[in-house]
Amino acid sequence: MLTKYVLQEMPLLVSLFFILGVFIIYEILFDGIKSVLSIRKIEIESNILKAQLGIMYLFILLFGLQTLVVNQETTWIFINFQIIALIFCAVFLDAPVNYPVFIPIVLIFMIFNSAIFYWESWCFALTLFAFYFSLKYIKKKRANSFPFIYYILDGLLFGVILWTLARIKFSLDVTTIFRQVSYLIVFEIFVYSYIGFFVRDIRVKHTLYEFAHLDALTHVKNFAAFDNDIHALFNQYQSNKIDVAMIMFDIDHFKSINDHYGHLIGDKVLQQVADITQTVLAANDNNIRFYRTGGEEFNIILPSYKLTEIDSITQEVFSAINNSQFCINNQTVDVSVSVGSSEIRDSDLTSDEFYSRVDEALYQSKRNGRMRITKS
Repeated sequence: MLTKYVLQEMPLLVSLFFILGVFIIYEILFDGIKSVLSIRKIEIESNILKAQLGIMYLFILLFGLQTLVVNQETTWIFINFQIIALIFCAVFLDAPVNYPVFIPIVLIFMIFNSAIFYWESWCFALTLFAFYFSLKYIKKKRANSFPFIYYILDGLLFGVILWTLARIKFSLDVTTIFRQVSYLIVFEIFVYSYIGFFVRDIRVKHTLYEFAHLDALTHVKNFAAFDNDIHALFNQYQSNKIDVAMIMFDIDHFKSINDHYGHLIGDKVLQQVADITQTVLAANDNNIRFYRTGGEEFNIILPSYKLTEIDSITQEVFSAINNSQFCINNQTVDVSVSVGSSEIRDSDLTSDEFYSRVDEALYQSKRNGRMRITKS
């Protein structure tokens, strides 16, 4: 009895292992390509690589599978896998596929299957469109959680529609449709459980990364993040001559502020200085990076900027902080900053030499009476 049942459901078991294999092979490909790019010092965002590789991977895989049944009466056999492929794109890859990309792929697929002249095929394609964008909508609206049930119900709804269209076109019996929809539910539970595991893992890693790289008081990047970034950008400069400038500033007489007003107010000053600086930088360029690297010391790294190109940003930060009123707990605190700046030079052998030059410029501002800007 058990053996007979296992044999009857063998297609389901084989399909589950096949889907698992598809995911694992993709992960191996992604990690391998990412490692090669890293060795060759080719910079590409992981999300972009993940999406582009995933789309190409699925495109090749879907067409490869479809060649096995093209021009046969069983061209419907991979419908469930097409549904899973869309889930893979929309939920796992979070691929930014829009109409200009989606439409040509579907048209090529329809021509390949000699299905372009069938109204059922057009309805099928439109349903796939709707399913994909419904998944994106759910993902956007439930961005802070993994809406497992919503995904399952959404897939079931569109799965029933797609298999109904397949029944009309291929004259499939009710038993076959029922079995395929049942398989789809199992596939969805399996796939969403797999994706959910990865989502939870990514969130845990992100939380740990933030804990290690964000300053708890000001919520800007800390020295560990600064150290990683400055080394990476210095290596980029050596390889590709991508300019990097840096602004360093600290709060004048901050110890006196702590001694006179207390550390709680001193902490509020640090938070307000960080907020003011972030506002100025966000209004200029989102690629500029901001860090708290010491007690009252802050650093700004400006990728793709020369020293001659940062004067206005430096002056904006300097003026915004020095001209702000720091009213904390009904007390007015006088706050000013001293600033130093420089850029990476060909003569710099290490990132430490670059950092030391900016640091020296900052202390030159202090030696000259504070509340000044010194370029080096």
